[in-house]
Amino acid sequence: MIGRFKAVVSDVDGTITDESKHIQCRGIEALRQAQERGLVVMLASGNVLPVAYGLSAFIGLRGPVIAENGGMVCYQDRIYQLQSGDLPERAFHELERAMPETRRLFTDNWRTTEVGLRRDQDLNKVRDALASWDLEIEATGFAIHIMEKGHSKMKGVEKACELLGISPAEVVAFGDADNDVKMLEGCGYGIAVGNASPAAKAAARYVCHSNQAEGVMEGLRMLGLL
Repeated sequence: MIGRFKAVVSDVDGTITDESKHIQCRGIEALRQAQERGLVVMLASGNVLPVAYGLSAFIGLRGPVIAENGGMVCYQDRIYQLQSGDLPERAFHELERAMPETRRLFTDNWRTTEVGLRRDQDLNKVRDALASWDLEIEATGFAIHIMEKGHSKMKGVEKACELLGISPAEVVAFGDADNDVKMLEGCGYGIAVGNASPAAKAAARYVCHSNQAEGVMEGLRMLGLL
């Protein structure tokens, strides 16, 4: 099976972390083992590029880093911005007027292509307040993301594949949340960890019995990649 696939892309929060956003060491070990077997291993996160880049570097991965839900891609010390944050920023100012209690993520100090809201905001109220805006509004267990239409992790994966000279069909994707759906559907093999959202599970070709990092290990073993 390993000959069919050339790369692995993994979400971070909820996929190789626990509910407190603590990285699980077994997830790191699994991704490193896959890399040692010759696969390119990439992270695809909703977090900002400095955080995702630092995590990838300290884990010891060598593949492209996909950040801000695909809005930013970094590879071999070059940064590629795929989306604009102008429209989400303008929408946020309207949202502040409609919902004065709205709070952004601390990491928005470094966010470029989207707006990230704290997850304790009311998702339905946010969507209602911005219903007239042509935006993508997606939620994870950790944040609400306000993005341009067409903004997705899959766009970042496609750019990463272009840089690597491979096809998305040769990529195995791991995820747990609604913002992973397009990536799970668009890559060659999508795997949802056991704690994934209903939408992520429906988008995946395989749903793990195990949660988080144990699920990543399960999926890699199932495909013969560990």
